[in-house]
Amino acid sequence: MTIQIWDLLRHYDTVALYVLLTVEEIGIPIPIPGDLLMSFFGYRAHLGLTSWSSALLAGVAATQTGSCLLYHIGRKGGRPLLRRYGRYLHVNGSRQERIEKGLREHGGFAVFVGRLIPGMRCGSSFVAGVFGVRYPAFFLGTLASATVWWSMFLYLGSRLGTWVAPIVERNPYSLLVLAGFLTITAMLPLYVHFQIRREKAAEKAARVYELGS
Repeated sequence: MTIQIWDLLRHYDTVALYVLLTVEEIGIPIPIPGDLLMSFFGYRAHLGLTSWSSALLAGVAATQTGSCLLYHIGRKGGRPLLRRYGRYLHVNGSRQERIEKGLREHGGFAVFVGRLIPGMRCGSSFVAGVFGVRYPAFFLGTLASATVWWSMFLYLGSRLGTWVAPIVERNPYSLLVLAGFLTITAMLPLYVHFQIRREKAAEKAARVYELGS
């Protein structure tokens, strides 16, 4: 599957990029993460095989397509969907109030920041719909975030591609190892934050128990 995806990208260029990123943006995992796909296009742009602007446009358009779909699903489905599927989006009951308050107070800026947090990109679109963020604010916040996010990976790809590309060409599956490493690295801060919060909750529960006894 990995090799077929690279073939699609080489033959259909930014059209294939748009389709793959749209699938990822609506919450469906793809074999190669979108960040690596965009980095690959940064390398291709560096070689003159594609256009930097067209790759960025494909990424931003895919983000808007997928995120707006999730936004409207959240808008129509509301809190029942969030209660049922929130755990898959890292939005449990203890976090919903804080997220709702942030979205109501800061609107589009909260959407912008939320989409830059690893693991929260898709979830933030759905949650913004559930909590009633105005669509123009959501649209502009998503647009700005997508532009920053994809520009960063295009730049990284153009700089690091000359080092990574020869390894991938000799062994395409080595990219999966790199993707796994990047995913773990990105999720590590979230895991640490989760552990700290769990320890604080345990300490609070212990104090309450001591006071009660």
